[in-house]
Amino acid sequence: MLASFVLADVASAQVPSIPRKTQTTKRVTTQPQRNPNVAWGTQYDWLSTRYATYDDIRNYDRGQIRVLKNSIYARHGRRFKDAQLRSYFNSQSWYRPRYDEVPAKQMNKYENANIAFLKKYE
Repeated sequence: MLASFVLADVASAQVPSIPRKTQTTKRVTTQPQRNPNVAWGTQYDWLSTRYATYDDIRNYDRGQIRVLKNSIYARHGRRFKDAQLRSYFNSQSWYRPRYDEVPAKQMNKYENANIAFLKKYE
């Protein structure tokens, strides 16, 4: 009797329960809230909306990765001391230098993570 009870328990544990009523769930995709002080409409916007992967940068050299990383700061209006970066970003129509530094708390989770990720390959 005990063996049949245990077998019945095991069998019922393997069969998923069927819900009485099927519910459709609305899929909600959230984009990070866009900071109005950030330049949007650039080729670098994706660095603010998703995590960068190795596949994104595998064909880039160190200089290109450096520009990617600093584009996050540039979009927030950071002024660059480095002449090459300053020259490059000054040539971008969207770049508006306003700050000597941009605190990490002003950036979203993707931007902070992408800066840390890109630093490893720079």
